[in-house]
Amino acid sequence: MHEARRLLTELEASKDEIRRQNEALHRLATRDPMTGCLNRRAFFDAVDPLYATLLAEGGEVCCIMGDIDHFKSFNDRYGHAVGDLVIKSVAKCMGSGLREGDLLCRYGGEEFMVIMPDTKLSDAERIAERIRLHVAGSPFRVAGGAELLTVTISIGVA
Repeated sequence: MHEARRLLTELEASKDEIRRQNEALHRLATRDPMTGCLNRRAFFDAVDPLYATLLAEGGEVCCIMGDIDHFKSFNDRYGHAVGDLVIKSVAKCMGSGLREGDLLCRYGGEEFMVIMPDTKLSDAERIAERIRLHVAGSPFRVAGGAELLTVTISIGVA
């Protein structure tokens, strides 16, 4: 009887470990490793059924597309490590304040997209402006440098 309990305990521990590893693999497969945002493939996998549901139910959906202004100049002037910090900073600003159910994706190198189900255009425009101001108002210092870097983004809403 003691042996059976030990085996059951080991089996439960093994199942927990497999579950943790599967969750880690899912994250690796669906998330951009630098920002933690959805990657493009996972984004479209999530958007397609969401859009179909909203279309069938007559719901509204808005899209916010953001692009880091003059991104190449950050890489050219400060190096790719700073460019990566810029991307991470913008991703963090874009993700702050989104609602559960909103989808944030790193769409391209310095491009981000947010899908906002059940959102009116006027609300999405306010959110986009808040994001734009948040990014511009969040300068950061490069390690060891005295200069504060200000990043801006251009945003479109549809």
